[in-house]
Amino acid sequence: MKTYTLREAAKKIGVTARDLKQWEKQFAEWITIPRTSQGARIYTEELINRFRHIQTLLASGRRAHEIAAELKQANEPSAPPEAAVMEGEIIDVPRLLRHGAPYIAEQLAARMKDDIVTALKQETVAVVRQAMDEVKGKLDDIGEQTAAAAETVHRSLRDYKEAWQQKTEQLHEHLETVVAFCHEEKARQEEERKQLEQRILEREKAFRELVLSFRQTATSAVAARTRANKWWKFW
Repeated sequence: MKTYTLREAAKKIGVTARDLKQWEKQFAEWITIPRTSQGARIYTEELINRFRHIQTLLASGRRAHEIAAELKQANEPSAPPEAAVMEGEIIDVPRLLRHGAPYIAEQLAARMKDDIVTALKQETVAVVRQAMDEVKGKLDDIGEQTAAAAETVHRSLRDYKEAWQQKTEQLHEHLETVVAFCHEEKARQEEERKQLEQRILEREKAFRELVLSFRQTATSAVAARTRANKWWKFW
């Protein structure tokens, strides 16, 4: 008999695992979910069909108490069981009476052995599936955490890049301001130098004119004195 885990049953029915747990709690009086020794739920085809029936009733607008009443009616036995004979099994009563207790014990032991082996196989399969589901869930969580960490690193690098670009642009603007100030200062100093040279040239020209004027005055005085001396000599 094939069994399913909680996630597999939810996927097979088309609902979430939370929905199955909620329905199990609401209709616990009429639906019992077997569990492994580790506590994992085991779902059979019969249980899956019951939950599908509950899903259909809920989709049709039935309320919880109405569904519970219908489950109660379905679980009531219609007739007492006639015999406790397994399907496909034929009990040979004369043979049992012929061989006596040892044969009965051997048959019961063989049947118990088969039942135990089948139960162990089912439990092993359920445990392995549950472990695989847990490992898969852990791997999914690790993948999500890795993706989140990668996104955080990428975001940090992007923010750092943007901050660095902004600081670089501010530095360029500052350097451009400094270069412009240097050019202006150089132009101002050059203008002051030209004005100073112009003043020096003007003062030099004025000095030359003054010297020339002094020379002309001195020459005129000498010439006048010479004329005066010549006049006395003439007389």
